[in-house]
Amino acid sequence: MNDLLLIIGSALLYPGVLTALVAGMLYRVVRRGKPGVEGMAALQSQEGRAHLAGLVLASLGLALLPWPLHPSGPMASWLWAWIVFELAFLVPLVPALLTGRPALGRAAIREAQLGTFARALLWCSLAVALTLHQRWDTIALLAHLLALLGALIAFPIAIGWGPFGPEEFITPGGVAAGLAADGQALDKLARDLRAGMLLAAVLVAVLPVGLVPAFISLPLIVGGIVIGALLLRNFDGRQARLTLPDALRFCLIWPLPLTLVATVVLSVVR
Repeated sequence: MNDLLLIIGSALLYPGVLTALVAGMLYRVVRRGKPGVEGMAALQSQEGRAHLAGLVLASLGLALLPWPLHPSGPMASWLWAWIVFELAFLVPLVPALLTGRPALGRAAIREAQLGTFARALLWCSLAVALTLHQRWDTIALLAHLLALLGALIAFPIAIGWGPFGPEEFITPGGVAAGLAADGQALDKLARDLRAGMLLAAVLVAVLPVGLVPAFISLPLIVGGIVIGALLLRNFDGRQARLTLPDALRFCLIWPLPLTLVATVVLSVVR
């Protein structure tokens, strides 16, 4: 009974829903400069319920990772975390696919194709880092660095940032096109929260949080979220939107080779 209460408490507080929301809001405040919660009136809509489901799923994915002071001890359930996070990003696209409007369907399919491929590369990198989570010797350090680079390059693609967002000349606003003001505000809020949660997952996986005290590792994760959001904010709008083939080609040229080399190094270490 005590173990069950511990699991429920951790899923709600740390490192569960509350932690995920804090990470997401921190990312949003730094990236957008908007501390407020907007678009709550749209939660009753089909799109709002899909976004809410996505946030719950992303929170669950975070709780499966090896956070410092995790109530269940060291965890590395990267496969389950990947599945849950993937659903967290795909479920909110379902309403756009069901509208029957070709432009929205095209935007949703583009986002699903590009995001799924990028997150697959992202989680392959994180799998290397999580497998060696307690090892940071010479060869393992090389695997961690390669995994970190691969994950950081794949992350903006995975969240649809900047040049990897919707093709504005075809579907301005992406899958939120045509929604009321509350619906569009909720879409931006949910995207920011999911991005912050995914960034927190990347940092927990690639940083040596299990080797240093919690009073160091937790601020390290917070600092990483702030730095990541600042970088995306500073470079936002400086690049032209890429077509889907160009964006996929970018994935093949940059994060994919880093992930493959990291996997090879992992096989040598093990």
